[in-house]
Amino acid sequence: MLRTIPHDGDEATETVAVVIPTLNEERSIGRVIDDVPVADLLKKGLETAVYVIDGRSSDNTREIAVEKGATIILEERQGKGSAIQTAFKSIDADYAIMVDGDDTYPIDMATEMTCLLKKYDVVIGSRLKGFIEPGAMSRLNVLGNTLLTLLARALFGITVTDVCTGLWGYRGDAVRRLELEAHGFEIEADMFSECARKGLSIAEIPIRYRARADHAKLSSLRDGLRIGAFLCRKRLMARMRTPAANAQPERVRTADGRHVALVQRWDVRNRQQKWTHRPEQTNVRPIRNHWTEGALSDPDTIDEQVNVETQEMVLSCR
Repeated sequence: MLRTIPHDGDEATETVAVVIPTLNEERSIGRVIDDVPVADLLKKGLETAVYVIDGRSSDNTREIAVEKGATIILEERQGKGSAIQTAFKSIDADYAIMVDGDDTYPIDMATEMTCLLKKYDVVIGSRLKGFIEPGAMSRLNVLGNTLLTLLARALFGITVTDVCTGLWGYRGDAVRRLELEAHGFEIEADMFSECARKGLSIAEIPIRYRARADHAKLSSLRDGLRIGAFLCRKRLMARMRTPAANAQPERVRTADGRHVALVQRWDVRNRQQKWTHRPEQTNVRPIRNHWTEGALSDPDTIDEQVNVETQEMVLSCR
């Protein structure tokens, strides 16, 4: 059952889901939920629902979250990635904000993030572009995060400054297009690589990163190497994938309520599948083949065409 944070006054027209993965975060989960900018979001026409995805905490994390008005989703599997996968499959909202439950990330920036999500598919909060409070991150961690970000940029060709951040915002249709597989702390690398593979537009905002109240769960060297290896494997798998020639192109709903088709482009050189918005392709009129000036598309069929010059395959639908 959906449980929303109580509010007064304004009427919401869209929804935002705040997703918080937790494991023994009783010292911080209450502050995180309290800091969700419910009133500000409501002024923007967004009703807020908070989901705590708990990995079987042995402390009072769940009890505190319930008292604060959150919905609890129990995750039987181990790992942060498992919690995020479960959350993204469970929620149904126009926007989703993912934030760690240790109170190190400024969830009060959710309003600014949702504003950017009117234009972009994904918004991430960058620690390395913002300010890191003293004691929040060691020099080794800063170096490790910088190197992992540079590796991700080199592998996927997308310029970001903090690939391992724990603050992400998504449009609802973007969440549904992610095919996540990571179960542990590689989940941010998985989300980034999926965003790159699906051709999602990404924006960044600088954030203030705080020190956590207790010890960190992530091991700097071991988990850093694991994340780096995961990024390399995802890039290799992207190159090895073949185009889904018979796949039905996705339809998504835009911010203004229109339904648009997505075009699947197969990049032969990079062996990478990309989806792009085609605003002129709606579900209320036929569309012309993307590459030729041929006849209008049949309403119930898919056009498949290979561009001879670029060797890209395009599938389009009404």
